[in-house]
Amino acid sequence: MGKRIKANLYTETKIIWNGYEHLAVRNDDGTLFSQGHYKTHILPADLPEWYVYGRYYRNFGYLSAKGVRHLHYHPNFITNHFLKDDILFISYSEKIILNEDVLKIAGYDERICGSEIIAFVIAAEKYSEYDVSEIKEAIKNKSQWLKEHFPDDYEREVGCQPLFQESV
Repeated sequence: MGKRIKANLYTETKIIWNGYEHLAVRNDDGTLFSQGHYKTHILPADLPEWYVYGRYYRNFGYLSAKGVRHLHYHPNFITNHFLKDDILFISYSEKIILNEDVLKIAGYDERICGSEIIAFVIAAEKYSEYDVSEIKEAIKNKSQWLKEHFPDDYEREVGCQPLFQESV
């Protein structure tokens, strides 16, 4: 009988509070936690290829790029970092609702930041057949903005590496 793999997020650790500090706890048998909390019988090797490895919610784990219904990329044009302070909102069920007047975003299931954004966008395009052209363009614009406003940080964080490998 196959293992039930239904959650969007599986993590290697879960964070617990021992009354004094937060601790990252692993399962001795190498199994993952569903949604970062619930022990499973699932090993990393059991996950399909559409699970993207990265750091999510202060844990390392795997996030599904299959079944994505809507994405919203929110770049940060204040700090001198590339993607670190940007957020990608992910919905597996409905369209994400944006209310720019009050800077409120609703209807998303997960949110990620950092370099995992690019890997997830590429995977969502492949496994969910989601049109990510606007998000790719926005990330390229963020890269150009960083190059213009913080050239030293741009060189260190982005350099001459292409952001997205164009398909031939």
